[in-house]
Amino acid sequence: MKKAILILSLLSFLAPSLLAQNQEIRDVDITISLSDKGSAIFNERWDINTGPNSTEWYLVRENLGDIIIPKFTVIDGDTGKKLEDIGEWDINKTLDEKAGKSGIVHKEEGMELCWGIAPRGDRVFYAIYSMVKAMKSLNDYDMLHLQVVSPGLSTPPKHVKVTVKSSDFQLDTTNTRAWGFGFEGTTTFTDSTIVFESTKPLRTDDSAIILLRFNKGLFEPLSVQEKDFQEVLDVALKGAKFADDEEVDPVAEGIAGFLTLLFTYFLFFRPVIRFFRKASGKLTKKEKKRILGVKPKNVEWYRDIPLEGHLAADDFILRKLEEKHKENNLALAIILRLVHEGYLEPSRELEDNKIELKFTDKDPSGMYSYQKRFYNILKESSGEDKVLQDKEFSKWAKEHSSMVYNWTQDTQTAASDFLKEKEYYSRSYKFTNSGQEQARHLMGLKKYLEDFTLVSQRETVEARLWKEYLVHAALFGIADKVAKQLKDIDPKFFGQTFSYDYNTFSSVLNSSHAISDYVRTASILGTPRPTYSSSGGSYSSSHSSRGGYGGHTSSRGGGGYSGGGRGGGGR
Repeated sequence: MKKAILILSLLSFLAPSLLAQNQEIRDVDITISLSDKGSAIFNERWDINTGPNSTEWYLVRENLGDIIIPKFTVIDGDTGKKLEDIGEWDINKTLDEKAGKSGIVHKEEGMELCWGIAPRGDRVFYAIYSMVKAMKSLNDYDMLHLQVVSPGLSTPPKHVKVTVKSSDFQLDTTNTRAWGFGFEGTTTFTDSTIVFESTKPLRTDDSAIILLRFNKGLFEPLSVQEKDFQEVLDVALKGAKFADDEEVDPVAEGIAGFLTLLFTYFLFFRPVIRFFRKASGKLTKKEKKRILGVKPKNVEWYRDIPLEGHLAADDFILRKLEEKHKENNLALAIILRLVHEGYLEPSRELEDNKIELKFTDKDPSGMYSYQKRFYNILKESSGEDKVLQDKEFSKWAKEHSSMVYNWTQDTQTAASDFLKEKEYYSRSYKFTNSGQEQARHLMGLKKYLEDFTLVSQRETVEARLWKEYLVHAALFGIADKVAKQLKDIDPKFFGQTFSYDYNTFSSVLNSSHAISDYVRTASILGTPRPTYSSSGGSYSSSHSSRGGYGGHTSSRGGGGYSGGGRGGGGR
């Protein structure tokens, strides 16, 4: 009996180490950089356990067509050393003979990119190579359609992430559409990149297929195919089922479409908004406590600037808390910050003494990406004279409503990414303890500004802080009130702080209000809407995933891709 217990104890001690020897692909992180001529440079990070029997790792690249892979490099992630490229690879050599080396097996249907894995165990490798002519020039658009992770790997990956970027262009939904196939996950546009990421471990027959459509003029692909993009998309969507698609009865869906349009129309009227919000139910105090970590009434004054001045993150939290602030307040706050930081300057050159906002030559490169993108939108709308006028912006925004809408959506993504990067917000969409603290700071600042008349020694606050106070007051929807209180306390200090008097600031605020209002109107006009076919008046949904705007990926579909195959991993 004692002997049996001893054996069981020994086995229980050894079990974890034995299990650790099973082959495993913990993570595949692929970054694809696109060149202006349509080449794709791959940098793949493979975090693996080699298992006890493999002598090498390999990637299958078949169905290449006119795609060329001229060179292949592997870097040992543990040592940082580049493996020796020996050219043609012999899969029959031993573990030791393959150690520290990489190469390519050329086959009739394509190639295998191979490297030695010694010593066995937990390893990280970087596989770097380029695909010349990966992008295709079609009749109407340019396209990238590749299988980047193969099905039938020696063991399915636990997690896959594919990032596509261009050093020359900002990729967003104004010039790019993206679809992901072969796995359960998401497709997102963020910070000028497209990110495909799995949300569940892949299965044996799962893969990662990406399809991107680019507007003409971004790239000059060397490879040309005489067909329209719709032909490619029709093939790729066969068998596809996105998680945000819905199976709906046509009649019911038609009614839903009509109600959606009707609801969108009534969004212009505040009383109707309030009606619908009351009907749907507001956030409870308990739900707000989950975000703040305390009861809302227990939030204390906060005098500093929270969240590193990331206005999109502020706006994100205010939306979560269902605070009473307009959707266009973020645009208003950014415009005021551009004025305070010297990117825009007010001047009274008009005959009626009205304010104009002129762009200066100050370099905007140091801005957060969401703010820089809005700066570019404003600057493009200002025309050749670089004077920002509300009527001129109104006309431009209506003509570019989809661009404005996409910006409003991307600010929320940028905010979520920032909060997750700072570990204020978890992948399970909950605020961490430090995130709750930041939320309290934000609401504490709002409370401080609202209670401004109760605060003593207001004049001792730094001018730098007061500029940001008014920016945040604009976000909270109380800029007029706070500015007036500051002016009433000390008009001279107001002028010293902002380099212009209160009347000029009021004019700047009114002009900024008008522009931000047009942002809201244009974003509503640019919202992807249900579409109706002319035959029989039937209704069909315009889902974000099927439209290539991002969203969920499809575990099926994606046919017609290049560059993939079956197999790979350890052998």
